[in-house]
Amino acid sequence: MASKRFLPQPILAKIRATYAHLAAHQERPEDRPVTSLREFLEITGRAMTLAPGEILFTQDEIGESMYWIESGALAVLQGPLDEPRLLTFRHPGQIVGEIALLEDVPRTATVAAVRPTRLKALNMDKFQALLGLIPDVGVELIRLLSARLYEVQPAEYGAGYYDHLTGALSRQAFDERLQQEIERARLYRYGFSLVFLDLDHFKEVNDTYGHARGDEVLIAFVERVGAKLRATDLLFRYGGDEFVLILPGIDAARGATMTQDLLMDVQATPVPGDPPVFIAFSAGIAFFPDDGENPEVLLAVADQRVYTAKRGGRGQVSDSMPPGKTDA
Repeated sequence: MASKRFLPQPILAKIRATYAHLAAHQERPEDRPVTSLREFLEITGRAMTLAPGEILFTQDEIGESMYWIESGALAVLQGPLDEPRLLTFRHPGQIVGEIALLEDVPRTATVAAVRPTRLKALNMDKFQALLGLIPDVGVELIRLLSARLYEVQPAEYGAGYYDHLTGALSRQAFDERLQQEIERARLYRYGFSLVFLDLDHFKEVNDTYGHARGDEVLIAFVERVGAKLRATDLLFRYGGDEFVLILPGIDAARGATMTQDLLMDVQATPVPGDPPVFIAFSAGIAFFPDDGENPEVLLAVADQRVYTAKRGGRGQVSDSMPPGKTDA
């Protein structure tokens, strides 16, 4: 039996602090895998437990199993263990380790427990048995699992990747991640929605009630939006009262529906405080690849569509250009 491996304590402390910060600002619902896979893992998977800091596998190892997280949390890291880069966290209901198993390549990252974690392990033989049981979903399942590797790219520990006030990803992170998302979408042949959000009448909040109250509104806005997003969706603070969403795999029609649902939820109840403040936003949506295939064009289209929403009376979602303008 192999001896247990652990992250250095200073690295674990750093990762746990980052995890606590994100959990406080961006709590999200579980992102369940395909139901058949989850049920198969629950019944046949080999049970495992990890202590905080314990390493599940390291970068460049040969992959023999994938893992479903039953409880706890895992950190996904790249680079040397004495100074790794944090890529993302994995939560209950999610899967790790599938890329090396399915694509017959070495592990692309190191995975370690942030909290006490329970897992179910599935090796290649059992996975092949699963595909034999449900051949109709095999191709879709592999596509879904393979896409996991490309959901995120390195997010450094430094404050530059996160907005210090709201906990949303930063403008710096957006500039990098949009290009990366375009490259992934081209590689895996899927589309995504880019949604530009501009809070309505936010200047009046600052001017009337002060910047401290304005900060509370921004924080509440990010918390409400973040709580409704999928684990693969990304929310960035673009600047001031402007935010951007990247919604992988979401076409234009569904993107508009999701954004409209967000708007209804955000404006349903006021932000508590003295006085209570209602939030609303205007949104413009661009879709890759239909509206453009580079960051500048996509962002320009989404920005122009925000203009359409504001001209239409604010508190609206637009996926079309204003009169007299074109998407090009």
